[in-house]
Amino acid sequence: MRFHAAVGIALSYLASNNSYCQPQDARSAQTAPEAEKKRLREMLERDPNNKEALFALGRLLVEERDFEAGGSLLRRYIAIWPTEPGAWAYLVRSAAGENDSAGAADAQRQIAHLAPTNLALHSQAACWLAGSSAPEVTEQEFELVMSLASYQTTSGAGWYSRLGQCYEHLPDIDRATRAFQAAIELDSNREDHYFRLARLLSRKGMAGRAAEVMNNAIAHFPRSFATRVEAGTIELEAGNPERALELQRDAAGLDAKSPGVLSLLGRIQMAQRNYLGATASLEQAAKLAPEDAGIHFYAGQAWMKADQGTERAIEHLKRSLDLDASRGSTYYWLGSIYFHRNHDYRLAVRYLEQAMLRAPELEAAHQMLIQAYKRLGEDAKADEQLRRYQETVQRRAKGETPR
Repeated sequence: MRFHAAVGIALSYLASNNSYCQPQDARSAQTAPEAEKKRLREMLERDPNNKEALFALGRLLVEERDFEAGGSLLRRYIAIWPTEPGAWAYLVRSAAGENDSAGAADAQRQIAHLAPTNLALHSQAACWLAGSSAPEVTEQEFELVMSLASYQTTSGAGWYSRLGQCYEHLPDIDRATRAFQAAIELDSNREDHYFRLARLLSRKGMAGRAAEVMNNAIAHFPRSFATRVEAGTIELEAGNPERALELQRDAAGLDAKSPGVLSLLGRIQMAQRNYLGATASLEQAAKLAPEDAGIHFYAGQAWMKADQGTERAIEHLKRSLDLDASRGSTYYWLGSIYFHRNHDYRLAVRYLEQAMLRAPELEAAHQMLIQAYKRLGEDAKADEQLRRYQETVQRRAKGETPR
């Protein structure tokens, strides 16, 4: 295999793992196998200028967020092969990780010169720059990617969808919206492109625009119950249960036994305070889709509202955690049950601490955790949690994202 092709394979690896689109925190970094790093280091001991080893080890270290060491190896590689855009792209990521604006600008200029129309490479670089300390470089790279949209076929839509996800996480609503819209324009036959844009707009309080996107999706996919379920979910979360119910009934007409259709009905019934109906609908959905963490989550919430439903609520919420341990709100609701209903403050603390790790923006969890510490007589921990809560409030007031 020619080494030039190996660089392309490395870029394909990143695309398949979507690592560059995730929020930049240590928990999401994928640690490379130690055996592979050892092999590459041994190759460099035998030949310090081995291009394959320099690039591969540099890439692995950057993926592990060891930007200094990885960047050093990639710069050694560039000194030997300065015209390889893939290596310069990784130097963009390394420089962004080290808050090196000058280094990011230099690497971005190189990839713009060496590969001006390579959508895959530039969309990756734009994602790596998202939220970095180099706003001017980020602007240049993002606009370069958007300028390539008119030259793409349907295969390019996926890159714009990934780009939108990168900026959605920040959140940078304008850029995320533009990227998702480009994905729709390039491939209007993918439902998920519409869904991502509508969810983004809905979360940011743009219910009218979100509804417009979903109306277009329904017109484009007239026989899709999933599109109607998504549209109904967005209407429900925007505070329009009546419209959500209309869409749910349309979806049921296409597939009445779909777990998604039944789950949406259960959530609407909760909004209408019909908790008996909600538990019945969500229990039926859970039986049809026992591996769906979201359905178990909402079933747990429904049982919390029902008479004598505490134990069943705990069962569903714990099952949801077994299937998806990343959702901070699931830990919060379990903590709430143990705090308010079972008065087991030790267990409440266990779940609320996990909620804080995953969703530090949950103000109610901060407040409940402070009270739980006080009930346990752990005043020092309560004071420390109060300090963290105040920092979170201050960051929100400044428009910052809690880290």
